[in-house]
This record gives sequence, C-alpha cells and structure tokens, in this order.
Amino acid sequence: MFSVFATSSGLSGLLTDGREFLAAVRLARSDALWLLLLLPMLALLNRFAARRRKHAVAAIGRPAAVAGQLTHPRPSHRWLGLAYPLAWLFLVLGIAGPRWGKSDEPGVAVGRDVIIVIDLSRSMLAEDMTDPKAKSRWEGARAGALDLLGAIARRGGHRVGVVVFASRPKVICPLTTDYRHARAILEDINGKYPPPECKPGADPNITSGTRIGSALVAAVEAHDSRFTGSQDIFLISDGDDPKEGDKEWVSGVNAARTANIPVYVVGVGHPTKSTAPELDDEEAEPFSTQLQEGLLGKIAAGTNGEYRAARTGSPQLGEFFHNRIEGQTTRTIVGEDQVPQPKERYPWFLVPALSLFLVGWLRGR
Repeated sequence: MFSVFATSSGLSGLLTDGREFLAAVRLARSDALWLLLLLPMLALLNRFAARRRKHAVAAIGRPAAVAGQLTHPRPSHRWLGLAYPLAWLFLVLGIAGPRWGKSDEPGVAVGRDVIIVIDLSRSMLAEDMTDPKAKSRWEGARAGALDLLGAIARRGGHRVGVVVFASRPKVICPLTTDYRHARAILEDINGKYPPPECKPGADPNITSGTRIGSALVAAVEAHDSRFTGSQDIFLISDGDDPKEGDKEWVSGVNAARTANIPVYVVGVGHPTKSTAPELDDEEAEPFSTQLQEGLLGKIAAGTNGEYRAARTGSPQLGEFFHNRIEGQTTRTIVGEDQVPQPKERYPWFLVPALSLFLVGWLRGR
C-alpha cells in the first residue's frame, strides 16, 4: 500500500529535515529555558483574573444585559487570547540565544581542551553493566564519552580529543572542534577489536594489558602546551591492572600533575562482584575482574581531579561537565586557528515576541 511516509517528498522527509534542523540548533544561554515554567503560572493568574472580572460583572447584573449596555460591543476573537502565551514563548527562546548555520566571518574558539581516555583492555569486555544498550564495560565507557561529547558540543568552542589504550595507548582523535568527526570516531570504537597499536606486539617490556600510566602520558602529550590551566582529562576505566603492583600508573599521574591537568576518573564495572569476560581467543586463559575503585581514586586525587563512580550504570558525564567544568578558565584560539561560529538568530524570535505583546495590549484596551 502506498504511503506518503515512504516518499522523500512526503511527511517523512519533512520530519527528517526537522530533526536535522533541531540537531543543528545551539543555545548560547540554555538555562533561560527554565523561564518557560512561568507560562503555566501566568495562565493560572490570567484565569483567576478572568473569574474575578466575571464575578464583578455578575454583581452589577446579568452578563448579557450588561453587555447590551455597551455603546461599542467588543467582538469576540478567542484566538487573540493566545497572543501573550506565544509572545512569552518567543521571548524566552530569543533570550536563550538560538544559533544555527555559519556566520559570514570566523570567530575565535573560546573554551576548554578535553582529552577523553577510554580503557579497551580485556577486562573491559566484562558484561556486568545494567544498561541494556551497553552491557559490557567498554560499551558503557563509550556511552559516557558520547554523553560528554554532547555537552561539549552544546555550547561549542571547546576542543575534544580521544585516546584509547590497552597494553599501549593510541591517539585516535587529536584535539578538534569538529564534533561530528569526534562523534563518528567514538561511535566506531569496538572493545572486541581494539586498534592493533594498542596490543603489546613484540615489545618484551610490556608485561600487562592495562597500562593506565602510558595512556595518561599520551593524553598529556596530546594537549596543547600553550593553554595550560584550561585543560582536562577524562579517564574511563575499570582500573583492573593485573600488574598494579609495579605502579606503572604513577608515571601518568606525575605527568598530569606536572602539566597542571586534572584527571577526572570514571569507574565502570561492579565493585564487589567478579565477572569473567567472554574471550574470542580460545587459547587465552580465563580470568575474573571487578572494578578497582581504590586505584582509580588515587589517580584522581594525585592529579587534583575527581573520581566518579558510574559502576554498573552508563556514565552521565554531560551534566557533570556543564555544571563543574565548563565555567572554569577558558582558552582563546586566535590567528590561523579561528573557526566559523554559528550565526545568531535571536531577532527571529524577539521581533515576533514584541509584535504579539503589542497585539495582546491592543486586545486588552
């Protein structure tokens, strides 16, 4: 059966265009949207005032008789009652600072530099997460990284990079403001098939499949030394290093502390229950693993960062970044590093808002 939903020129095409448009909209002051909560309160006050007026007219006489005494009876246009609510809606959206498209001139990129470090060692294959869409630890780590990237992209201006590691680290995304590129890289991460560069290879000096220290060193080196004080590292791991006794992680802590870069550590996995990961390699020796919060807490404390225990739930890092980090010291990129900025569109909302307020005022005269 033919359906307009199946045609590109039908309703499905309009819905797709609408979703893509909304995804491209950025709000400079998204907190202003809380003002929309005042709309129901104003509606209740207006309803209360209308009832008071009705009772006042009833005290004079029957409403129909009183209306008949008017020299110029006012025509009823109920749709005009929407003028003030719509005006308030447009006003709040205008205050929120909507931006989309690209401005004619490039602007400076103002924000923080964030490197996301994701553990892809074999222990991250353990399926002890409660999220049905992210059962394994590496899937939970990837979901948390995507949530963080969403918050970074919402304001814009920040740069983000990605490092993955197991026995060795690999920078899979240098610092960039191309959030679509960064998202594509994150979505392409597969803990079952980490990059070959993350495996020990023939290096006899690598004795563990979880080298957190070298990963943090790589993250520090991936930062731009020009912008000390406006840099962050997010480490998402279960902290389960079979060679923890060699304290290899200390080298990474020292590198981050020397560079004055806090490491925000996110622990994934069950902290008390051991889980045996399913390994594709039949020759691999089975093992059990659990979240090592003690080690991860030491890494955070040693770098003036913070430890967040996601445990068996997908990390919600976007809200944490917005509330705790985004407002800190920012860096400004100038010169050849200038990037196009979204175009301000607030007049598209403020002009209709003022027009509707005028219509409401004229209606009330």
